[in-house]
Amino acid sequence: MAQKRTGREGERRDLLSGEKGTIRKKWGGRTPVLVVFPNSYHVGMSNLATHILYKTLNDRDDVVCERLFYEEGRPLLSLESSRSLSSFEIVLFTLSFELDYPNVLRILEGSSVPVFARDRSGDTPLIAAGGICVISNPEPVAPFFDLMVMGDIEATIPSFMERFTSGRGSRRDDLIGDLTALPFVYNPAALSVRYGEGGQVDGFEPADFAVTVERYRGEALGMSVVTSPNTEFADMVLAEGTRGCPSRCSFCLLGNLYGFRSEDVDLTVGEAKDVGIIGGGMSFHPRIVEIVESLNSRGIGVHLPSLRLDEVPLRLIELIKDTVKTLTFGVEAATEHLRRILGKPMTDEEVISRIDAIMALKSFNLKLYFMIGLPGETADDIDRIPELVKRIRHTMIKQGGPRGALGNITVHASPFVPKPATPFEWIPMAGMEEMKQKISRLRRAFGKIDNTYFTHDSVKFSFLQAALSRGDRRVSETVLRLARGQSFTRIHRESPVNLNFYALRERFRDEIFPWDFIRGTTTKETLWKRGKERA
Repeated sequence: MAQKRTGREGERRDLLSGEKGTIRKKWGGRTPVLVVFPNSYHVGMSNLATHILYKTLNDRDDVVCERLFYEEGRPLLSLESSRSLSSFEIVLFTLSFELDYPNVLRILEGSSVPVFARDRSGDTPLIAAGGICVISNPEPVAPFFDLMVMGDIEATIPSFMERFTSGRGSRRDDLIGDLTALPFVYNPAALSVRYGEGGQVDGFEPADFAVTVERYRGEALGMSVVTSPNTEFADMVLAEGTRGCPSRCSFCLLGNLYGFRSEDVDLTVGEAKDVGIIGGGMSFHPRIVEIVESLNSRGIGVHLPSLRLDEVPLRLIELIKDTVKTLTFGVEAATEHLRRILGKPMTDEEVISRIDAIMALKSFNLKLYFMIGLPGETADDIDRIPELVKRIRHTMIKQGGPRGALGNITVHASPFVPKPATPFEWIPMAGMEEMKQKISRLRRAFGKIDNTYFTHDSVKFSFLQAALSRGDRRVSETVLRLARGQSFTRIHRESPVNLNFYALRERFRDEIFPWDFIRGTTTKETLWKRGKERA
């Protein structure tokens, strides 16, 4: 046993020794805060929210902030000082993915903290959460948190911590009450939910209960604090080039939840050797070409996220062609009418023309994202995916053949998951068997296309994501069962919570949604109109 502990301690030290920018503080006289990302170090440190939260907290001299990540079998101890979760006064979970919810409970139970907020008392740390999942719909995990922070880190955490430190030493319930007075802080215990005979939400108590999302209005966007070889970006500095996206595609939570803004990251990255410019609407950045030109002139390597095929400047592709082998585009659908519904109204000819212009610059590899199970989708829409890819392939051969260079194509299909706070929040998800049949159909078709690879997301986990993303508090029972090791198949078969009700059901136009008490995001009426305008 001693050898095993030594090995795990060695893993922690290896992670720390590979980092640059780690913040270490003495604990004396400071409020200890633990930032928890409920997934692996690799995933968590590849997420810019972890960096922004870590820096924002440690910028306060009266706070010491450390990090914890979840990996099965590894000790639940802070990375910086190897302390247990219960050693901290505040534990802040950042929730970016619904499928991480069970890990939240594994972390709490593994740290001997009651999983339900109602069962905590005395010296138990304050358990709070934030992140895009919380802002869109906190209810599936609401029973597990004392408080939930609604809004951008930069706009909420400073005043949250100011309120906490001024009341430090008060009774736990009094401190929670003081923090709840902040307009962006959600205390689930302060809200009661009524359900009607059909199972839908019937109303809230108090009836006028509301929490307002607080937005950051400062000048600078986020940037990574710590670099590490043990992340998706391997020692690269991450700079947030955009926040939000102006296209507001009907399926996209990011574009519908955030207003669009951009950052001149070439002025903020200093002397970094490699920079990953991230953000949802990067193709719309008004200065992206000038920024990349500036970074290239300083010898700084530039890496970009998935780009929008109809908006990305060709000059940008030309600037990165010597360092980038693969370009990623979200085509989403292979037929024009479905792309229009989604908010990407390109014709087939425009898609091919754009690919042709890009391949004239270099024979890139392509990664193309498509969704399946979309509203109004037919078998023909599915069959058109390999047909469109064949046309793209022929365009690549036409441009690359004379050069003796030909890239490959990876096609990735994702089951469509309707999200709250989007124009598709009323739409049912397609059934799992239907999705599996469509994936099998695509797999057979792509098996006949040379130099093309087909991958897809799990149908089972996409269904679970759909149930969690639009669920209410009753779905917390499913999260608890998953955390305690029950299989999805058993839960789906035996649980009194009907997951089909949340994933596969079309909502009424005027139905009350579990997240309808949240203010400060796009209104329900606006989302409905956007959906109808594109139908």
